[in-house]
Amino acid sequence: MNKAVLVTTLAAVSFSVTLNMGAAIAPETILPESTVAVLTVRDILKEQAEFQGSALGLLLKDPAMQPFCEYVSGHMTEAINGLNEELAKKNIQLSDYKDILNGGVSFALTSLKLTLSDSDVENVSALPLLMAEIKGGSETLKTKLDDLQTKLETTFSSEEIAGNEFRRITGTNDDDVTLWVGASGSILYVTASQNSEEDMSYTREQLEKILSKTTGEKLLAESALFTKHTGITPDRNYAWVNIDVITQNVKALVALKDKAYVQPADLMEAMMSLPRPMVIYNALGLGALKSFSFTSWSENGDEWFATHLLCPQDERRGLTSLLDSYISGDCGPTENIPADVMSFSKTHVDMKKIWETIDSVSSEATGGLKAMMLSGIQQALANAPTKIDLTADILDNLTGEIVIVSFVAPAGSVDSSKISENLDPEVIKNLMGSVYILGVKDGDRFMSAVEGVIDVMNPGIKEAAMEFIKKTDGYVAIVSGGKDIPALQAFLKAEGKPQEKSLAKCKELQNAAAKIGGFQGAAFSYTNNKQALAFLYNMWPLIAPALKSSENIPEEVFIAFEKLPDFQVIEKFLGIGAAKSQLTPEGLESVGYYPWPEGLEKPVAP
Repeated sequence: MNKAVLVTTLAAVSFSVTLNMGAAIAPETILPESTVAVLTVRDILKEQAEFQGSALGLLLKDPAMQPFCEYVSGHMTEAINGLNEELAKKNIQLSDYKDILNGGVSFALTSLKLTLSDSDVENVSALPLLMAEIKGGSETLKTKLDDLQTKLETTFSSEEIAGNEFRRITGTNDDDVTLWVGASGSILYVTASQNSEEDMSYTREQLEKILSKTTGEKLLAESALFTKHTGITPDRNYAWVNIDVITQNVKALVALKDKAYVQPADLMEAMMSLPRPMVIYNALGLGALKSFSFTSWSENGDEWFATHLLCPQDERRGLTSLLDSYISGDCGPTENIPADVMSFSKTHVDMKKIWETIDSVSSEATGGLKAMMLSGIQQALANAPTKIDLTADILDNLTGEIVIVSFVAPAGSVDSSKISENLDPEVIKNLMGSVYILGVKDGDRFMSAVEGVIDVMNPGIKEAAMEFIKKTDGYVAIVSGGKDIPALQAFLKAEGKPQEKSLAKCKELQNAAAKIGGFQGAAFSYTNNKQALAFLYNMWPLIAPALKSSENIPEEVFIAFEKLPDFQVIEKFLGIGAAKSQLTPEGLESVGYYPWPEGLEKPVAP
């Protein structure tokens, strides 16, 4: 058996953790603060059980879905059977090894290191690390690996790392990957390195430090970069990214480029060129970004998620200070928003602060280049027949309220006569349309200024452009696509008047909003997943002919999609979603909630 098959075998064994029970894994108690990213499923058996009882799990068990599910699972089974047949030649069965795995699983990327030369990056080193709960600890793992190498009639290299035995499985070519497999306590560790002495030495060194906890750093569980993400709890799956360690490495690279920077000798060329790399980096304010987390969990069939961007207020500058433009307010839908939208979002921002920030950052990051470009625009506006004051007529005229609503064509709206390999983009644009609604103090003044700017900059597009900009009482709406969608056109025709069936009166949305603390916040969004599915059902027959000409997409993908049931069968398994964001001194927090689909019967607990 070749090494590629062996690596596949071990991957298959690792995947079989889904079949076993166990305690939740806690990689934050193992990994150092400088870890770049972690993705963790606390207990896969628990997740499997919850999925079986979820709306999506019920969908996959629906009789109408069986042709699709059986076709997909058949191809997966065929691949596994092929592997089993080759393993059987060596008297190896996956079932002999899968029972060792037990509980949660986590994947991390840590020990990131950039090796810089005088002018560029020479090497990037990192340690990818798979961790999983196992039964019997290192002794059981040793027994299983001994049995495996005996059946393969080979010998795995072995060495001790932090008091634990690791086996090295190395390919025969210089460019092959070396797989490291070992255990400490009840945790299985698997990592990989390039088959070079330099990379293997780095892997050995970093494994030693992590397992012996001698990195000289705090553990993640002790680090403010991690602990301030209060959405990460012992029972929740999570993803966490250390943005700070990434930006520090980017800064080191920028500093290297900055040392090599030579300002043009010619004065005009110098004015038109970009500033030094470090000036641009500092202008962006990326150093304020510290970390990001995503967590998810289930409660009584309802699905939840939470995100948190850690970006301290006292460190925000440049682009990151745009966070401070958020204004907390009522972000719920008003009665002029119809109930039959695919999505709705509302945000309150300080438009003046946004403009000042962009103006400041662009001036600092582009130098004289911006001044030269703006001088041309200012000169053109000065020569306009009607005086245009961009600040007073447009910027100060905006209230900062931004609403976006999207509509989709009903499922089955695709005209089969328009399906071809050379698809007209306009056909797709009319399957979904969005309306961007801006709050204004004086709509006539705003429209006149926009029309004047277009007339000065590109008069040839004025008539067509103004067709997409509509004025209603207190708002200006910019329309994108959807000219053939009845719901969107009815919304525009209503010109901001209250709707008989409005989203504001939707009980399901009101209940969802109450679960996440109401509509008050920096931003609120709503999604109707049934309508999102309708869009996909309309899209697929249009794009499939073009995709079939691609050699990168197997024919089996198209066959599988053809086996999906009608839209009406699937839609009952989908509900709505609501999410809200709040700005805090620590950063931006969001919480999302997907209630059990209305009208769908819940399974009875055994």
